[in-house]
Amino acid sequence: MPAPRRIPPVRPSSSAQPDAAHTSPESKRESEPLGKILVRANALTREQIDAALLLQRKSFKPLGRILREEFGLSSDVLAAALRQQETAPRVYLRFFPVSNEIQHLLDLEFCRQHEAVAFEKLGKLLCVAFSNPNTKNLLRHIESLTASEVKAYSAPWEDIQKRLAMG
Repeated sequence: MPAPRRIPPVRPSSSAQPDAAHTSPESKRESEPLGKILVRANALTREQIDAALLLQRKSFKPLGRILREEFGLSSDVLAAALRQQETAPRVYLRFFPVSNEIQHLLDLEFCRQHEAVAFEKLGKLLCVAFSNPNTKNLLRHIESLTASEVKAYSAPWEDIQKRLAMG
């Protein structure tokens, strides 16, 4: 049995947009923050985004979920904004509930093998957290399995393992 992976403790980013993350070592620039995309699209105001970011710092929930639950942002508008992001945002699965119905869109053994957890469905967009979201072929495979477009998120390995252990 291989030794468990050792990774440093996970700490939220100190940046104004903790959802941003890099997808690969060669991609040195960050994707445009979700809030900026939504303000530019006139879906929300800067004040609403600032209030949502304040809530996010306290709850660690994904910004999109906060915007839907607290500010009434539609799933369609959120999905369109997420598609514009070029990198995999960071998500902390330990801080919010994941519906079993959503999680079971993917086979549990498949999820364990690929360290993946489906955690949100926004129309035809399926949000999936990976410990390593850089696998384009895996994303295409999940898209073919679920008949959904997949938005990849980066999540701490420990969060994924804990969620998968809950089955």
